[in-house]
Amino acid sequence: MSDQVLAHPLAALRAGLGLTGEQYLDRLDDEHFALGYGRMAKSRQKVSRWENGVNSPELPARYAMGRLHSIPREAVTDLGWPDFLLLAFPDDRPVLDSPWTLAGTVTAVAAAARGGSMQDRRGFLIASGATLSGLASSWSLALPEPAAALPRLPAKVPAETSTVSTRLTPALLDVLGQRLDDLRRLDDVLGGARLRHTAIAEYELLNSLAARTGQHGPLEHRLLSLLAESARMCGWLQFDTGHHARAQRFYITALRASATAGDHQVGANTLAFMAIQVYSKGNPQEAVDLVRTAQDATARNATPRVKSMLHARAARALSKTGESTACQRELDAARTEYARGPRDDDPPWSYWLNEGEIEMLAGSSALDLDDPRRALTHFDQARHVQYAADGYVRDHVLYLTRTARAHLQLGDLDATCAVATDAFTQNTTLNSSRPSDALDDLRDELTHHRHVRSVRDFLQFSA
Repeated sequence: MSDQVLAHPLAALRAGLGLTGEQYLDRLDDEHFALGYGRMAKSRQKVSRWENGVNSPELPARYAMGRLHSIPREAVTDLGWPDFLLLAFPDDRPVLDSPWTLAGTVTAVAAAARGGSMQDRRGFLIASGATLSGLASSWSLALPEPAAALPRLPAKVPAETSTVSTRLTPALLDVLGQRLDDLRRLDDVLGGARLRHTAIAEYELLNSLAARTGQHGPLEHRLLSLLAESARMCGWLQFDTGHHARAQRFYITALRASATAGDHQVGANTLAFMAIQVYSKGNPQEAVDLVRTAQDATARNATPRVKSMLHARAARALSKTGESTACQRELDAARTEYARGPRDDDPPWSYWLNEGEIEMLAGSSALDLDDPRRALTHFDQARHVQYAADGYVRDHVLYLTRTARAHLQLGDLDATCAVATDAFTQNTTLNSSRPSDALDDLRDELTHHRHVRSVRDFLQFSA
């Protein structure tokens, strides 16, 4: 099997079995016959058409898949295609189904980083619909009563040191927090592909420290908050490289750890990042609901900057649903909260939000709402306030690509290619799938205009 990202559950299951499409269809045919449905009509492209969304298997074929992968028949009917196939990935169940207790958090923390290369290649969501909303609701309900102590977490610790406790101190936690902050800022410049393994190493370090500590109380809660933020970062970096299943595993684990620590803001930030993934790969309305849950849970205790971030993220999700008025209302609220100024208790992960970023998000929202002229106005405003392109290379390339797309929608091909050339040049320093995919999509659209010299030059330059 190749090492490419697997974008459909059936493709991932085939990869796990080591079967080609034709070989899988042979196995499925045997199950189909055993269930009394007779032999299947076979074609070389049948499985690939299922995986690419061209066709869906008939109900008897779905029952045969359920039998092949030990999925209950009622789940095949209740969950539908292809969601029932998600039940065939048992390593996801501890993350999805563990109780929202200390023990459940321990189970999820231990399970989040597990999985081989096949699992790491899954490019689809493991939770959506009622499952996703249920996770968000469970997080908000678990927040009011943070646990007083963290049990010992299972960790892979060398035998000779496994009994050694680590004494937590404010100074040690400061150093651990600084390491996460350094990783965040490296991500702004280098992108997820170069850093995702480093982030997992940091996550495992924090897990091992939690496993060894003999202390209980505020310091241990702070350690668990750091572990939650570390899981959130792992999720973001996995998402940035197109590994959506593993990203969600880390995100959900971050929610659980933040609830156990009683850290509303870390959990709310995690929901905001989950929303980015959901409106990119799933149902935008579900992304809106995630941010609404975060807003409700932090209405009393979030700093103005965190509230501003949540309003801005709600606006982006709403723009994906086409709700222009509600989107604008959230953007206005984001500006109002941001204008209230910084606070000493602003979480360190909120550093990236500034006036320029809000205007960039406003421009992206306008573009999604089919208003390219207004999008260009916001992008121009962003460049005249606090937007620092040098420190946020990936985001800058994304915004340049969106600026080019706005020019394209307005029919200005020369401006499109000039901005796209800048974006392509800067993207060469990155290793991130999101700006690269955005540029690829733009190039595909420009091929229809290759008779124009500026377009032809850009396509040749970026080939």
